[in-house]
Amino acid sequence: MKINKIIVLKETRAGEARVAFTPETTAYFVNKKYSILVEKNAGKLAGFSDQNYIDVGATVFEFDNFIFPENSLILRVKIPSKERQYLEKNRFRPDTIMLGFLDPLDREITPYVSDWKNARITTISLELLDLTSDDPRNAQAAMSRFAGKLALQDALQRYQAALPKKVTVLGTGPAGLGAAFMARELNLPLQLFGRQERHRQSVEAAGIVYRILPATGKIEFIRKYLNDQTIVIAAARNVGERSPLLIDAASLAVLSEGSIVVDLSAGEGGCVAGSQQDQVVLTEKNISIVNISGYPKAEPRAASEAYSEAVFSLLNEIMDFNGEINLEDSLLNAAWVTDRGEVNKKLNLLSFDR
Repeated sequence: MKINKIIVLKETRAGEARVAFTPETTAYFVNKKYSILVEKNAGKLAGFSDQNYIDVGATVFEFDNFIFPENSLILRVKIPSKERQYLEKNRFRPDTIMLGFLDPLDREITPYVSDWKNARITTISLELLDLTSDDPRNAQAAMSRFAGKLALQDALQRYQAALPKKVTVLGTGPAGLGAAFMARELNLPLQLFGRQERHRQSVEAAGIVYRILPATGKIEFIRKYLNDQTIVIAAARNVGERSPLLIDAASLAVLSEGSIVVDLSAGEGGCVAGSQQDQVVLTEKNISIVNISGYPKAEPRAASEAYSEAVFSLLNEIMDFNGEINLEDSLLNAAWVTDRGEVNKKLNLLSFDR
């Protein structure tokens, strides 16, 4: 599929301040002879003015009467608000690709996917790219590093109980390691749970207690080490899969009263029993189960720059010098959600045959 226009949309979900392309990245693609259309005020909350985009050769447009052109690449950070989706769904054209964090494993995405399917557009979800955490194309890892650090900061601010702060981190991906190394910098007692032996040398060298999860009985194994913990950051996930339950109701009961549990994956199944996306749930034992899906929104400019750099690296890989994107590429073939009227059955989404 050939691309000749790149559309940068304004984020419309509540509290979302990031933008998918910075002016610096925009300038690069303008110089490569792409037409870049940026929605009015798309970068405002991240610290980039419309004039910044105009100065590097982009065209700023207002969405009111805008129709997505064919052969265009739509860039966004997150799926739109429901109100915006209602406006967008009848403006798509075939031969259009949309790229962003599309939350494909969240059951609430069902009506969005139906709209994209009916519009026959191709959608690619960055969460599904099978990349190592240090790959420059990995936007998920870039945002996860922000999320882990900010999740720990949030938990520390929320914790008001008298017992000492003791931190447990579940998961050795970018979010988990981000939280763990920040806790270490703050000299907090810390234990980190992961599945892979290869992390042991680096984390133990930093003074972190590292516990390897068994192949079975993970919940029970973790529970044994929770009885004096006061802050838990749950950040376990696998690409293309719903997050595993690692802390059940019995485990929550073991935690100290007033503990803070941050679940970074509530929209993907949740690692913690009772967690709800973008909510704080209080248990009878006064334990707060926190999920905030957009922690990187707290640092919108830096997060936008990191996101844009990852998308830049990805596009340089998947688009040839003529603007052709090969959807059969092995990397993209595992990351598409809809494509020309079809839904990726590998995602185990709800039925869209209606």
